This record gives sequence, structure tokens and C-alpha cells, in this order.
Amino acid sequence: MDRVSVLLANKWKWSLLDEAKRWGVQRIEECLSCGACVGSCPAARTSSYNFRKIIRDVMLGNEEKVLSSREIWYCFYCFYCTSKCPSMVEIPYFIMRLRRMAMERGYGGGILRVLALTSSNLLKHGVSVLPSDYDKMNPTGAEEAMVKLRKKLGLPPVMKVSEKALGELKTIFEETGFEGEVGKLLSGKGYFKEVSEKY
Repeated sequence: MDRVSVLLANKWKWSLLDEAKRWGVQRIEECLSCGACVGSCPAARTSSYNFRKIIRDVMLGNEEKVLSSREIWYCFYCFYCTSKCPSMVEIPYFIMRLRRMAMERGYGGGILRVLALTSSNLLKHGVSVLPSDYDKMNPTGAEEAMVKLRKKLGLPPVMKVSEKALGELKTIFEETGFEGEVGKLLSGKGYFKEVSEKY
């Protein structure tokens, strides 16, 4: 732990950590601030995402800063950070919980609406990204290119999800409330505050 963190230790607050633990996220306070997670993170290479900064603000009790930030939405959930962490801190699970808390406080609507579009595809087609999503300016060309690529790879020209699988997905989405949440997001009925562009 660095000298600044030691000096600030008497200012630590545990509310966010306690909330995460109630949801089964463990060992967040064991972060050594070594930077292994940030150094291995693909999201950190392409954005301002830095778990070390997030955990520092969590420890200091800066809840609103963390939950209203764009940074908590950059994680890909690839778990590469956890594989590199000497303390095996469950970073993706903690980010999942922070996102849920942000949503409960009304943050992240714009980002969620983008994700809701892929969820809508999943509801209708059983896949989250369609060939036409790759090129909105030329969706027909994108679909033709995908057919050619699939043939070249020895796959059927179009990927189809069976009716049975679609039925099972629909049941899961209905039982979990996922379908309703996606519909609310896409309709704009859910109120969300804008996330902060600067962390």
C-alpha cells in the first residue's frame, strides 16, 4: 500500500464494500494497489478505466463520484484482471455490483440504452449482434459479407437459433424480468441521470 493510502486510511468508509459483500463480492479491501489489473486490462488500454482509482474512491466513501462515473461502464467482464491479481480480488463482480447500484440511483441510462439494443436482438433472434449491426450505412452489404465469410469457414450461410432455444430464452427473459427492463429502457420510460464524462 502506498504512503498516501496509509495517510488516508483513517478516512476510509466501508458502506460500498459492505454493500458488495452482501451480494457475495469478496476481498475488495485486499487490493494492494499494485496495478497488475490495470496493466493487463484491455478496457484500460482503450479508455480512462482504472480500477485502482475506482477502489481508492470506494475506500474513501466517494460513492456519488464512483456511481455517477462513466468508468464503471467500461469493464468488458473478461476477468483477465482477476487472473493477474495477486489477491484474487473479484473486480468484475464488484463492477457488476457498482453498475447495479448506479442504476438504482438513476445513473447510466444512455449507456444502458445502447446495451438494450443488443439485448433486443437477443430477445428477437437469440444472438446479440446481427450482421447488419456491423455496418449501419450498408446493412445489406454487411450481411452479404458475413455469408461469404461463413461459407469460407465451412459454416452454413446464416446462423440460426432453433425455435426450441428461442423459446427457452424467452422463458428465462420473462421469468427474470429481463424482457420488461429492456422494453422500459428502449421506450425511454425509465428516468436516468447522465453519467459524468470526467472522473
